[in-house]
Amino acid sequence: MSPTETKNRLNQNISPEGSRYLAWGISLFVTLILLISGTGLFLLSDKNIYLPFRLTNTLELIRIMHPDKYNGAALMKHAQDAVIDELDRYSGLLEKRELDRVHEEFTGSYGGIGITVVGHDYGLMIMSVREDGPAGQAGIQTGDIIIRADSTDLIEMTAYQATYLLRGPENSPVEITVVRNQMADTLRLNLIRRKLPLIHIPYAGITENKTLYIRIIDFEMGASRELKEIFDTLYLDDPDRVEQIILDLRGNPGGLLREAYRTANMFLDDGYLIVGVKGRSIWRNDEYYSSGSDITGNRPIAIIIDRGSASAAEILAGALKYAGRAILVGDTTFGKGLVQEYTELGDGTGLRLTTSRYYFEGGIFLSDPEADAVDSAVGIPPDYYFRFEESKPFPVKLENSLLLRQFAINNKNRIIQFAPFTESEPLWMEEFYHYLEKNQFEYESTITEIANLTRQLIALGGYDKTYHDAIDRIRKLAQNDDRNQFEVYKDYIKRRLYQTALESEFGTGRAYHDAVLPYREDIRFAEAILKNNDSE
Repeated sequence: MSPTETKNRLNQNISPEGSRYLAWGISLFVTLILLISGTGLFLLSDKNIYLPFRLTNTLELIRIMHPDKYNGAALMKHAQDAVIDELDRYSGLLEKRELDRVHEEFTGSYGGIGITVVGHDYGLMIMSVREDGPAGQAGIQTGDIIIRADSTDLIEMTAYQATYLLRGPENSPVEITVVRNQMADTLRLNLIRRKLPLIHIPYAGITENKTLYIRIIDFEMGASRELKEIFDTLYLDDPDRVEQIILDLRGNPGGLLREAYRTANMFLDDGYLIVGVKGRSIWRNDEYYSSGSDITGNRPIAIIIDRGSASAAEILAGALKYAGRAILVGDTTFGKGLVQEYTELGDGTGLRLTTSRYYFEGGIFLSDPEADAVDSAVGIPPDYYFRFEESKPFPVKLENSLLLRQFAINNKNRIIQFAPFTESEPLWMEEFYHYLEKNQFEYESTITEIANLTRQLIALGGYDKTYHDAIDRIRKLAQNDDRNQFEVYKDYIKRRLYQTALESEFGTGRAYHDAVLPYREDIRFAEAILKNNDSE
């Protein structure tokens, strides 16, 4: 058969519809070839694509040729650390136990014994005990000190480090050694770890002024669901008993972006930008808008923030502030305007990598999109500034000493008897002052420290008596002011002793209800602003 006859036979066998399919097939094939060629040319033009191979080749040459014993894992670890050090402070490699902690954040639960702790001279002091946890059911009390976990002494170990010893797989055993009554009693307990849900909202309640106050300590998995359950219980059953809302985000380090989104979405009607994210690639760019309706019926909202409010906490605060839905009270937030993603590396370790910046309505970024990601962001300013007593030097020094907590726990029954503590001068206040002296608590303000240093420099410099007399007068005034701090913060000390005693005896809920809501100045300040704005 000649070529002409073959062509005619083919044309006779192909229908018009088949011709269209053939044409489409050829077009798609040509397009695919062009795409592959274009991608190949793009990859070939990107010189960075070869860098991982250079590292691999370098390691292989060292393995083959270097005379010393080859430790590829150690060399790779050094290389990874060097690379990560060039990135922003939020990116980093995660060891297995750190990656396990990330999994806890994403699942909303952990394997543990149900306590929170703080570092102590002899080990770890227990700050709170969950009634439903293994420790609570074994009789562990607030104020007990854990000195050993299994065979590991906990002296000089931070609370963060010790968490890895106290937490572990569900149903695994841990033996803890506990001392009580100022080291007089020693207990050795064998506990079985249980899967416990993370607590995101330790307290929510309604004040006498019809303010629904909610304390949110993080935005890990389940935080928005827990908040929704609170509204179902305290608000939706009887909306008339709530006129305004306060969300307390002080010290909230953040958590998951989706939890912040879900929370903000509860307080907005449809169509508001909650948060946008902008990354290097278009695949990292997105905007998240509100959907549905405001669960509160547009009731006034105040959000209490401070320097410790970060990440997802800033997303909630910024979303509601820039949507005109809430006022912010307190101090400027931390300023973490970056989003991280987590990837497992296959060897049990992981990578936490900054992938984008987030922004609010009006294109407001916390982290400058034109600057390097290593730059710290400015934070979100409050609408109404309030300086918290806890952040001032004397209360900080007092709280960090743990003496206030120890005294309150050891004398909780007598302290609780003086309720309400504001109506009289409790006898135990003088005892507490002597307790501080007995334990050699000393406070030096920055002015006193500078005066002492200047006095030493004057002595070394051989200056005349005039300078000595002048600095001594300043030093004496500063020291007198230091000694007067106990009197200045007397009301704060009484409230904190009362709160700690109640928490130790009855739990967090009773402590917030009786000692925090009625007396904490920032809550009363925010409440007054909401009332005043509503009346205008």
